[in-house]
Amino acid sequence: MKPTGGLWVSRNLSSQARARVKISGMGWRAEGRTLIGREGEQQQLAELCDRARAGESGVLVIHGEAGIGKTVLLAVMLAGAENGCRAVRIVGAESEMELAYAGMQQLCGPLLGLIDGLPDPQKNALAIALGLREGSAPDRLLVGLAVLTLLGDAGAERPTVCVIDDAQWVDHASLQALTFAARRLLADRVVMVFATRTPEARPELNGLPDLKLDRLTHADADRLLSEVMPGQLDQTVRENILAEADGNPLALLELRHAMVPAVLAGGYGLAAATSVAKRIEREYEQRLHELPQATRTLLLLAAAEPTGDSVRLWAAAAQLQIDADAGVPAERAGLITVESRLRFRHPLVRSAIYRNATPSERRQAHAALAEAASDPAANEHRAWHRAHSVSAPDEAVAAELVRSAERARRRGGAAAAAAFLAYAVELTPDPRCRAERALDAALSKLDAGDPEAATQLLAAVAGTEDELIQARTDLVRAKIAFAAQRGRDAPPLLLAAAQRLQPLDPALARSTYLDALMAAMIVGRLSVEDGASATAIATAARRAPPPAGPPTAADLFLEGIILRLAEGHAAAAPVLQRAINQYLTEDAAGLADPRSHDITLRVLLDLLDQDTYNSINKRQLEQLDAAGELTVLPAALTTYAGVCVTAGEFEQAANLLAQSEAISTATGGPPHSSIQTYLAACRGQEDLARELARTTIEDATARGEGSEIAVVLFALAILNNGLCQYDEALAACTSALEYDDVGMRGHLVNEMVEAAARSGDTSTALSGAQQMLEFAETTGTATALGYCARAKALTATDSAAEDEYRTAIEHLERSPLKVMTARTHLIFGEWLRRENRRGEARKELRTAHDMFVQMGADGYAERTRRELQAAGGISRGDRSRTSTTTLTTQESYIARLAGDGYSNSEIASHLFISPRTVEWHLSRIFAKLGLSSRRELRKAGDQRPKQARGKQFSES
Repeated sequence: MKPTGGLWVSRNLSSQARARVKISGMGWRAEGRTLIGREGEQQQLAELCDRARAGESGVLVIHGEAGIGKTVLLAVMLAGAENGCRAVRIVGAESEMELAYAGMQQLCGPLLGLIDGLPDPQKNALAIALGLREGSAPDRLLVGLAVLTLLGDAGAERPTVCVIDDAQWVDHASLQALTFAARRLLADRVVMVFATRTPEARPELNGLPDLKLDRLTHADADRLLSEVMPGQLDQTVRENILAEADGNPLALLELRHAMVPAVLAGGYGLAAATSVAKRIEREYEQRLHELPQATRTLLLLAAAEPTGDSVRLWAAAAQLQIDADAGVPAERAGLITVESRLRFRHPLVRSAIYRNATPSERRQAHAALAEAASDPAANEHRAWHRAHSVSAPDEAVAAELVRSAERARRRGGAAAAAAFLAYAVELTPDPRCRAERALDAALSKLDAGDPEAATQLLAAVAGTEDELIQARTDLVRAKIAFAAQRGRDAPPLLLAAAQRLQPLDPALARSTYLDALMAAMIVGRLSVEDGASATAIATAARRAPPPAGPPTAADLFLEGIILRLAEGHAAAAPVLQRAINQYLTEDAAGLADPRSHDITLRVLLDLLDQDTYNSINKRQLEQLDAAGELTVLPAALTTYAGVCVTAGEFEQAANLLAQSEAISTATGGPPHSSIQTYLAACRGQEDLARELARTTIEDATARGEGSEIAVVLFALAILNNGLCQYDEALAACTSALEYDDVGMRGHLVNEMVEAAARSGDTSTALSGAQQMLEFAETTGTATALGYCARAKALTATDSAAEDEYRTAIEHLERSPLKVMTARTHLIFGEWLRRENRRGEARKELRTAHDMFVQMGADGYAERTRRELQAAGGISRGDRSRTSTTTLTTQESYIARLAGDGYSNSEIASHLFISPRTVEWHLSRIFAKLGLSSRRELRKAGDQRPKQARGKQFSES
């Protein structure tokens, strides 16, 4: 049998075994099927397959230099896995790295029969990603969830082994989806093994279990050399060969082709100064020169066609009048295998072929492949090949690349879109059009997470004298700075861009002024330049051109934020209220700018309009969940968790924070910890709250997010007020109010009044009460009126306090601020007890205690219990709640969702795990709680307080 797949070291294998496995890159022994020097690694991979057969998952990243034996080790693993396992193989190709979801095409081929069984959002996202249907760009995490479910379903049918070879060349979108699935496998009969040269080059692989393939020991290399070169070799020459190979198996295996025995016997021709990879590639190049021209052309077509599509390959070959027998000489030379498709023996063969071809030969090959890519699903590949077939700028080809970029973007391929646009820049003949496309390409590179490439693309704009182009360039530079530096450098750059755009593109200038203000408010107290502070930018933005037509919500937000920062809350409130009303009108009509959402929420907090804030927050979360836009979901989940904390729904808040953390962990995004601090403070978890506050402030300072610090200081004020540590609470408020964070001021002043009044700082308390009166007169919301009456009660020196307390409770009960309502019942009860009105005090304190117990605000509940006892009352104790003390956080969440009627598939989507893993968790939950069915779990859940029950936000 000819060595079509590599070198057969052992001659004792059965024909059946030969048919199953083709080995290249390492030695193979028949007895025990053991690779020389890789016995331990084989055993580790075999154990992974055994785990899949036993119902468990496994993940491994194998890494090592070129030729070290990664591919052959995977081949041996797949051969051994044939006994009862399904095998799925993906091979990365350098030429397809920038084609989004190219790797996914290989994964889904063997699993097509399972795709229809995916939940609709996952199925639709996967279909769009694969180009099977049109639609808006699918969220990459939703695609990752589809891969997780697909592999889980495959494993449920049959243990599944999925190998990803040459992972360093798998496109980013596919590798992100594959590693997302790998990190979420648990109770699935699925093994995933990645092989790559250096895992550091692909951050997606970071943190996964790994196995480094080291060079062979001298003894093992000597054994392999003996099998490769049977017969006598001069010992000095032998040692020289082993020293040069330095334990690289492929370097030893290729000696047979690289040198004739006479040269080897004499020891001449050994190029010790050349790296193993280059030496192997050079040897392949030498073999290529010995092939007929038609064969070399066929190999070049295969090297240039990343999909490996056989139909396309042979159609292109036919155009160049190359027949099917052209591949035979290359197969005999051990460079390729030809089975269902043409495959290269080693990735270095592909690179040697492509780099060895002349530019004209490459253009000819790409032109033929472009003509062969005639099916509609191949539009992007056709454009890519056409682009590589021309030798000079060509507007028609460049325009096709731009259209392909848009198709790629709709499929979620930001990296592919950026690659198409970047190549379109090179092929655009008109200088101004080239500059505009360079700016678009730079923004796409930035969206794809490559700020360095975005900066490099701006070089194409350098020679353009068009003022608008140069101003837009400044804007792109500012956005790159904001992405790279987390904000400190961005506000002044955005301001400069807005000022330069002002006479050239007024609408874009206004938008950029608003971006600069938002960036400055995020940086907040951490701004290091006077001219870059939010107040300074607001002053400069006063010179922004007026809107061309009726003002939009964004126009009104710009005007209102300028007034807010320059003249204060009272001056800005009417304009900001108009902005909110306009936003709600645009939102209802489907015209709202999604970029306005962050500023909308910040303004609503500043206006103390908690009702509208909650409803918009909830609607946004429902829309994101329904659309599957999981990449931006962590921040939205965290923000809505804050809404739940304020409403006293602590369990739901904890669940939402757990979801947010799960997504952030999967994507490697920054944690959102300030609301965790807020939750811990309201619960009265002192040690946890203080530790979270410390780490969150450190992280926020490093990132340049000063607004995050204000939220943490607010949480500390609540914690210390609850613990009756009023001096510390006042210090937290004072520190927070040193900087006017839009959105936080009113809430901080409310806490400051309580802290100052109880610590004896009368002047500060009265000043705060006056500020709350201005808020109430300006906005008139239930929250503002409640805060105002509460402040008056705390600062009153006579019986007027009683009326203000009752007024505060009346207004707060109309607001969503349940924690604040309970706290007001508490301080009113304390006031009544001091007035020796013990019976009335017990009524208020009992109401507060019941509310705190129901929420789980243990710190406040304990303080209220002590007050109630001092007033001569008996606390009712904690209401009966389902015990989850034996469950982990994730198990508790799964139990709650299952009890609320969610299916395994729905729970899996919430927690980004597979349905089989949900089933595994439920079996453990039933055992821990002594239950046997979901019905019993639902009955147990009915014992929870009403507000802790009910389905999550997606069904709210």
